[in-house]
Amino acid sequence: MKHMNKLLLGALSLPLGASLASANAFNINEHDARASGRANATAATNTTASSVIFNPGGIAVSEGVQVAIGTGVYFASGSYEDSSGMKTETDSDPSVVPSIYATGRINDLVGVGVGFHLPFGLAVSWPDGHAQSDVIQDQTLRTYYITAAVGLNLDKYVPGLSLGGGIDLVPATVQLENTLNFGEVQGTAKLGGDAFGVGARAGVMYSPPQVKQLHVGVMYRSPVSLDFEGNGDFDIVPPFRDQLPPDGAISTSITMPQSVWGGIAVDPIPELQIEANAVWIDWSAFKTLAINLPDGSQTVSPQNYEDKVTFRVGAEYKIGSKAAVRAGFVYDPTPIPPETLTARLPDIDRTNVSLGGSYAFGNYGIHAGLLWVTPGERETSDEPFMPAFKGTYGVQALVTSLMLTGHFGGK
Repeated sequence: MKHMNKLLLGALSLPLGASLASANAFNINEHDARASGRANATAATNTTASSVIFNPGGIAVSEGVQVAIGTGVYFASGSYEDSSGMKTETDSDPSVVPSIYATGRINDLVGVGVGFHLPFGLAVSWPDGHAQSDVIQDQTLRTYYITAAVGLNLDKYVPGLSLGGGIDLVPATVQLENTLNFGEVQGTAKLGGDAFGVGARAGVMYSPPQVKQLHVGVMYRSPVSLDFEGNGDFDIVPPFRDQLPPDGAISTSITMPQSVWGGIAVDPIPELQIEANAVWIDWSAFKTLAINLPDGSQTVSPQNYEDKVTFRVGAEYKIGSKAAVRAGFVYDPTPIPPETLTARLPDIDRTNVSLGGSYAFGNYGIHAGLLWVTPGERETSDEPFMPAFKGTYGVQALVTSLMLTGHFGGK
């Protein structure tokens, strides 16, 4: 049973695991190449199609119909070095994360939008036979957010004010593979599950007419409860198989945390915009993880995540009417305490830098973004058995984003 508990804790703590790509814990932010190029500092100014997810307060600001189709490719690597100096690096394949958005203004007051993106995700693979293979071998998490939103442009009533809100429909899947080690005898465990949840988001933007160079915005994303249900498949030779529960159903309930984005932007000259954002995420809601096992028993594991605020600064400079360049910086502290830092949850305090650019041709535009998670390391706690494997974890990543957009009607 000890082995079973460890495996299930690895599998179903995955949704609160570490994205080795771009953001701490499982949060991914690269869903628009334009936003990525300026470090995703857009809460106060995004009135493009991706405002559906970044701040629905921007949906009804722009005239006409906007569409955007894009993808991000994550080249990430992690490492673990134990106290003896033995170092192991992940062998994860690049991850592809698509996104698609559309917005349209029905009249001077109302705009609508739809979007699809994956804000929480994880794909981590370690080499066969590594020291923590019975903690984690391969794991994948996908959360598919399908968003429908409405925006109101209240400029006629309160100059410079717009707001919006939407509903998130969230199917999710998780897959995990571990080894089972009983001395020299080795087997495998494959676990998988899915869930469905519903959430909401709302935002507001304000550009005071007295100071047209100033923009402020706030966006709230609600928690989403996910009740994962799945199956466990365990393969090992007798007599060790009898020491594990039978193949069967596993389940747990996890809540994706709520968050608040706040931003302020200034346009010192017409061609230049500079924006700063702060993002608070309610990580502390994840204190423990309770898992229901196939034999009817339950295991509980402490997680003790901590609330964190991420800081983002981005800039965009327009070159004529067809081109723009962007740059940004992010400080993203990890919510994972050193006592629960393991191979399935590797993470560090991250500093990210970004670059990007756009070019317009007719009604269309092509946009590219590049975000670099600079190399960093973090040590585990020295508390006994917290965690069981002591050592140093490292993370670095490169995220490339590409997006094609169209704007039809209006300006």
